Amino acid sequence: MASAKQSPGDVGSGRPLEAFRDDARLLPAADFEVRHGSGFLLLSSLPTRSARDTFSTHLAFLDEPDAQTGALATLVYPLQSAHHILSIGRARDNDVVIPDRSISRRHAFLKRVEGSRFLVLDAGSSNGTSVNGANVLTRGSGPPTPLGPGDTLRLGQLDFTFAHAVGLREFAAKLR
Repeated sequence: MASAKQSPGDVGSGRPLEAFRDDARLLPAADFEVRHGSGFLLLSSLPTRSARDTFSTHLAFLDEPDAQTGALATLVYPLQSAHHILSIGRARDNDVVIPDRSISRRHAFLKRVEGSRFLVLDAGSSNGTSVNGANVLTRGSGPPTPLGPGDTLRLGQLDFTFAHAVGLREFAAKLR
C-alpha cells in the first residue's frame, strides 16, 4: 500500500499528458482504451504549491506578457477501476487520487455506464462538485449527473475537463 505522506511534487494518480504520447501513436484505439481506460479527467494548469501545501492553478494565457506556454502542464487522471463505481478524493485509497486540500478525502463517485459513459455524484464533500457550473447532487439525494466529452468537472477548487479515450488518444498523438 502506498504511503499516506505526499511528496512536494505529488500529483496523486495523475500523469503528464506526454506519458500517453507513444501509446497514442502506436496502439489501435481499442488497445489504447484497454490499457488506459475509457474516460479521463484533464487538469490543464501550472501546478504550484502554496504555504498550505495546496495546489494553485494558474492558466497561462498568451496575452499575458510574462506567460510562458511551455510551462503549461496537462495532468491526466485515468478513470480506471476493476469496479463500475470509482471514488475520487485526496485519500490514497481512492481510485483517482488528487492531492489538493480543496478536495475532500472522499470527494465524489463516478459510475461507468454503457462503456465510456460516466455519471457523477458528490460524496458529501466539503467544497462541492459541479458539472459545467451546475451543482452535483450528493449520493442518496437524487440522480447522478452525466459527464460528456468536453464537460468541466469542478472538484473543490480545481476544474477538470472530461475526455473519452478517443479524444485523449487524438490529443496525445499530436504532441511533439
